[in-house]
Amino acid sequence: MRYYETLYILNPDYEKERVESIMKDVDEQVSKFSQVIAHSVWGKKRLAYPIDKHKYGTYVLFQFETEDQTALGDFDSFMKLNNSVLRFQNVRLDAKPEVIENDFLDESTERIEQEFQVKNMREIPEETPKAPVEEKFEDTDEASETAEEETSV
Repeated sequence: MRYYETLYILNPDYEKERVESIMKDVDEQVSKFSQVIAHSVWGKKRLAYPIDKHKYGTYVLFQFETEDQTALGDFDSFMKLNNSVLRFQNVRLDAKPEVIENDFLDESTERIEQEFQVKNMREIPEETPKAPVEEKFEDTDEASETAEEETSV
């Protein structure tokens, strides 16, 4: 048995329901010739370079096992022709991957968690000690007199 992993990037503007329907389509396509191990959404992330004028993309990781390598060509064609998929990459794995369950994270939930973490990191003491301030001569005549006395000696 050979194990494969496909990471594909979807249009970032798609809603949760649309992402789930695309995932079901991919599951159905692969189920024709193999067994699905895991399918999880990593969430929206910034792309290294713009793809079809998109700066972000929804990353999805898909793992499966199969004996039929000829069907992988059909799967590649399916992914290339799928307009919802911006990019994808198939990789053969050496060992069976661990099953990781990952639910689709809503952006608002992520923002709330990030704000909570930032607020907890910003603990500032109420009273901060002030650094001592050096006194300077306010009267320039006194400063010039002391300078003249030092040079005359």
